[in-house]
Amino acid sequence: MKNYFIIHALGNTANDYWYPFVKQQIENGGAECFAPTLPPVENMSYSTWAKAFEPYKKHINKDSVFVCHSTGSIFAVHYLMENNLKIAKFIGVVSFNQCNTNSPHPDWEEINKTFFVKNLPDFKKFAKERVCFYSPTDIYDFKLLDDFATKIDAKKEIIEQAGHFTAVTGYGEKFKEVLKHL
Repeated sequence: MKNYFIIHALGNTANDYWYPFVKQQIENGGAECFAPTLPPVENMSYSTWAKAFEPYKKHINKDSVFVCHSTGSIFAVHYLMENNLKIAKFIGVVSFNQCNTNSPHPDWEEINKTFFVKNLPDFKKFAKERVCFYSPTDIYDFKLLDDFATKIDAKKEIIEQAGHFTAVTGYGEKFKEVLKHL
């Protein structure tokens, strides 16, 4: 049974930015959509997120679609691989598997390290289809974002001036470009 998961970015909740808009569009189409709020920065690591996400594991199936933002992307990759869960589609928005040396939040980079995987190209076996959205104006180095998309052999959706796909660059409430991939 086709269902959807929206995994938010570090420091966010399921009610931030474009997440409610995408969830509403999915539900308007009659599908089930899970959008959990995972632990905040002060309690954040891969293990705390994995523990908080555990109740949703039973809903993941071969027809599931994951829409993930920033750290939420590498969390989903890590979680699916670790639990040997295969899905239909992975949609990553500003996805990375390396630290950003230009980060305005070096302490967040230390948190992100707990999410990284060693065998990123193996993710191709866990999602039949893969799409990555990113922008040359992101706070993350464009090469890191492009490297992630290349390693998982994703369809690349590069959007000029989209930054980190947050309110600052017009993604505070809507993300219409992602809808064609749902």
